[in-house]
Amino acid sequence: MAVLLSGAALGPVARADSHAGAAWAVRFNRPDQTSFYSSIGDEEYALRDAFLARIDALASNDWACLATYTFSGNTAELGAAGPILAALSNALVRGAQLGFVADDGVDVSSNYWPGISLTGLSTRVGNKLALARAPADSGIMHDKIGVFWYRAATQAWVLSGSWNFTGGASSQQWNVLAEIQDNALAAAYSNEMREMLSGRFHANPAKSHAHDGARFRLADPEMWTNGWVRFGPYPDDSAGGSNALTDVVAAIDAATNEIVFALNKLTRPEVAAALIRACDRGVVVNGTIPKSDRLAGGDSYEAWRTLAEPTNYATANRAFLYDAYTTEWKTTYDTNGTDLTHAKYLVIDPDGARPLAIQGSANWTDSALSSTNANDENVQFLPHGGIARAFAAQFDAMTDGTIPWCALRSGGTAAVARLTYWLPYSNAYELVQTTNLFDLPAWTNRAALLAARRGTNSLPLTNVAPRGFFRIRPVP
Repeated sequence: MAVLLSGAALGPVARADSHAGAAWAVRFNRPDQTSFYSSIGDEEYALRDAFLARIDALASNDWACLATYTFSGNTAELGAAGPILAALSNALVRGAQLGFVADDGVDVSSNYWPGISLTGLSTRVGNKLALARAPADSGIMHDKIGVFWYRAATQAWVLSGSWNFTGGASSQQWNVLAEIQDNALAAAYSNEMREMLSGRFHANPAKSHAHDGARFRLADPEMWTNGWVRFGPYPDDSAGGSNALTDVVAAIDAATNEIVFALNKLTRPEVAAALIRACDRGVVVNGTIPKSDRLAGGDSYEAWRTLAEPTNYATANRAFLYDAYTTEWKTTYDTNGTDLTHAKYLVIDPDGARPLAIQGSANWTDSALSSTNANDENVQFLPHGGIARAFAAQFDAMTDGTIPWCALRSGGTAAVARLTYWLPYSNAYELVQTTNLFDLPAWTNRAALLAARRGTNSLPLTNVAPRGFFRIRPVP
């Protein structure tokens, strides 16, 4: 008889399945590398749609402000700029008070579908958009933010992550977004927005740092201590000074069990050294950086080479380095397309007692993590189990991942199939079987002891009767 196969699962189910709570959500898109109406996936434009839903919920006298490094996309279905401009226009008609902060490279005068521009919204008769554009200097306004204050609900939401407001950021890149409902966090972001709306950007020495490092705490048992947010540029760029890089290194040095990272750029040797120290303590480290940035000549080449060199480690435990898949269907690996992995996060001990997700707009470079006069950035430090596991789930969706999986393939005859399976580590795993998915203790019938070999493997599997289900687990 035919064999039915279940995906393997290790660790809490929430790691793969739970991406939202009462006051938070983590969303990630699933790219397909195409821009055709017929190919739009359910989660391809999930990040854009999250922003649109927040804008559409604004009522009279509600306040919101958005910020983006890039802005494009001229259709309702496939774009970003057009749909966002249409939603902003409608919100202004409803009486919402709106701001928009753009980098110098954003074309604020371009008319996107349906014939609206940022300049047009800022000069319209009646309720206008407050528009600010960064100056053309050595720094950039690199934030990707939405702050939304809803008066009727007396609550505010912050949307922040790696997604720029473009169609390509949805269909061609892997991006991730955190939505957090917390008025203290929103107040810090609102103050940052007002600095830039007043013309005080990255290189302006008058830009306030008063809200940098603001603390907040969700009323959620999974948040085990206060979170905080850093805004670049920072007060002090020295080693160990008041900047996001100092906080990142300290967090890595506190890891006890597992680290997962997906970074568009990693150039800071302090971070690579901290990851190696974590491996030497026995922490399992998994990470990915796009080929476009880590191959020879790329900005992240030196850091990637440092992590990949076995002689840099004091023990046999080393960082596991992955290629991302080009699409959600996991058919081909990174083909060196620009910025395939655009995410910017690191997760510490997602299933431990002190989980922490670090994420935001910042690439892990000097200008984004420590400079006193370069980029406008935001970096969130989120000590929350559900949020940390949701970011780790994005890593598993984008790469071969940290969870074993298996699939059934044709073996060439009616009686034999081939089991294709992925093992994340060179540990002892077994294939186990049951005839009853609802009887968890029944997962005791070992079908095969799998060779302790990391990577994608396969083995022949003969038909069984009665019909069975299989999964992979560590050898008890």
